[in-house]
Amino acid sequence: MKPLYLEIRAFGPYAGVQAVDFSQLRDYRFFLIHGPTSSGKTSLLDAICYALYGDTSGKVRSGENMRSDYAAASEGTAVVFDFAVGENRYRVRRSPRQWLARKRGAGSLVEVGESASLYRLDETRRETAVLAEKSQRVTAEVQRLLGFRSDQFRQVVLLPQGDFRRLLLADSSERQEIM
Repeated sequence: MKPLYLEIRAFGPYAGVQAVDFSQLRDYRFFLIHGPTSSGKTSLLDAICYALYGDTSGKVRSGENMRSDYAAASEGTAVVFDFAVGENRYRVRRSPRQWLARKRGAGSLVEVGESASLYRLDETRRETAVLAEKSQRVTAEVQRLLGFRSDQFRQVVLLPQGDFRRLLLADSSERQEIM
């Protein structure tokens, strides 16, 4: 799986829209997300895991818990993630159940249910086909495409922060177990 593009809206510490264009990395297969403590690095990994599987990188928080405390009540929480598997490109859109400002009528907030969709993309990253809709179906299709469940993805593709120090200090047999 190769990440191509990530867009997060009202997610984690990010009140508005943030985008990361991984396609700028071109053919680099390994990259590091780094920055000061509490700068939002883990939230980017949470967003990728949430888009793909409906849970977060530490599996501590749900998508509902990832709604930004700083977002306006009218700004919906959502993640869009484009990725490639071999020559095939895909886009997953996912939003948690959340309370948003009413667009019309009386009352201040209305509950909006979770949503998820998975699309096939063409070479220009335009959506060409809907592959799955609804959270469980999208997650099942992502598992089929990637060959990983959420816990396996976090262990194999992401190196969690807490395990990095452990990896550096480990002997070779421990490193193999961590990896």
